[in-house]
Amino acid sequence: MRPLWSPSSIYAPRRLGLNKRISRMTVIGLCCTVLTILIFWHQIHGSYHVPDYYPFPTLSDFYPVSVDIEGKTTKDLCATFPKHVLESIQPVLKMGHGENRTKIKAQFDSVSACFEQDDLLIFSDHEETIYGHEVIDILADLPAGYYEDNPDFVDYVWQKEMRANGTLDKDKEATARINGWRIDKYKFLPMVERAWRTKPNKDFYFFFETDTYVFWDNVFRFLHTFDPEKPLYMGSPSPGRHDAIRDIKTWFANGGPGFVLSRGAIKTLLARKATSYGQFVEEPITEKWLPLLREDCCGDSVLGWALWNVGISLQGYWPMFNPHPLQGIPFSEKYWCQPVLTLHKTLPQDMVDVWRWEFSRRIADHPLLYSDLWEFHHPGDRKIAFDWDNDKWDGWVAPAEARLKSFEDCEKYCQGYSKCLGFTWRGGDEAECLVSTAIRYGDSRPEEIVPWPEEKDAKGKVKSPPPDRKNRTVDFTSGWMVDRIDSWRIQHNCSMVQWVGPSIKRIF
Repeated sequence: MRPLWSPSSIYAPRRLGLNKRISRMTVIGLCCTVLTILIFWHQIHGSYHVPDYYPFPTLSDFYPVSVDIEGKTTKDLCATFPKHVLESIQPVLKMGHGENRTKIKAQFDSVSACFEQDDLLIFSDHEETIYGHEVIDILADLPAGYYEDNPDFVDYVWQKEMRANGTLDKDKEATARINGWRIDKYKFLPMVERAWRTKPNKDFYFFFETDTYVFWDNVFRFLHTFDPEKPLYMGSPSPGRHDAIRDIKTWFANGGPGFVLSRGAIKTLLARKATSYGQFVEEPITEKWLPLLREDCCGDSVLGWALWNVGISLQGYWPMFNPHPLQGIPFSEKYWCQPVLTLHKTLPQDMVDVWRWEFSRRIADHPLLYSDLWEFHHPGDRKIAFDWDNDKWDGWVAPAEARLKSFEDCEKYCQGYSKCLGFTWRGGDEAECLVSTAIRYGDSRPEEIVPWPEEKDAKGKVKSPPPDRKNRTVDFTSGWMVDRIDSWRIQHNCSMVQWVGPSIKRIF
């Protein structure tokens, strides 16, 4: 007969309960692991169920929205600028004293023309006043460690000494030898810190450079669709440093086309560890990342890495943040139905002209698209342009076996490919045909001398060229497939505004 009680029977329920607890803990652990992977994957590759495009309904803050620009002064046009928006969005301009003055003037005659002194923060490597705006030397208060055994800061010290002795800008030759690029990378971290300290708690901080063209109406529309409390870092993606611990490539926002940091992002970036008594035990970001700044080429890259290390990854919004200049936009499906937020390295006169033109083109419930911007230069309206380079963006160089010997041959070669919309014949001694599937305005480019390749003797020394050797030259003639371009534009009528979603796979 089976016993009614045995010593082992008392432990059976305990073992069952223990097994259930272990099972629950295992399931919870697996769920946490999967959730962590999903969050991490979201951080690196973008969220699930995020559409490629958002048909956001937006409204212009300008009033009147559009004006007839004929005979209007800058003051007249700026009267329509929505100054109230600057209570929540802070523009921050980064520049250098040694930059081309024509480029600086174009910036203040266009993108920054409507900002009063208190509206715009300007950070540079030299304290001065430009067009009525106070320019802050953002490097002046950096810790002593920036100067110690740092060859990059020799140029900055030299610039300060020249200012002190009155020779800066007066001694043109000595001033020109100051390499502002070497010290530019040191401005990024302190300018973020100073922007927050000077204009705290703004919703968004929009950072741009002297050769950045900003379509403020579109920028305001865009930023109105975001929560500033979220840690947002937005711009045009560029490949950043490799995270060895997690074995992944990171991305940063290219500074040239501009970038945005939300209030949430800056607060997270600037936060420092402290004791229970409130005393900081962590150095500020300008000190924390100095060793990396010394070895990295670029400040925007280091800023992106600093943000990455506090859990903020880049949200890429190319092509809306655009590294191309106005004359270099390769109009195509990538650059057509999307709103344009910025351009980079646009010609100074074009910056001023497109700024005025923009005031006449705004529509209350419709942002300015690339297809609208096409109408500024009308690339593809003309069939041929001499001394002009249309390049080969989204295209290729015709192979040698095509045996092209003239502009006409290059044109026929382009005609043979249904997607070819433009071409450039590099004549003279180069005899090269470049074709493109994009609609590009291009640049003026007169005939150039092509250097001969160096020849070396048996000992590796460069031979002197023959005294009777003539220069080699190349000239540039561009053409467009006008009928194809007209048809392409009709077929792409932009029935929906394509506010692109965040991506680091869709890159420049």
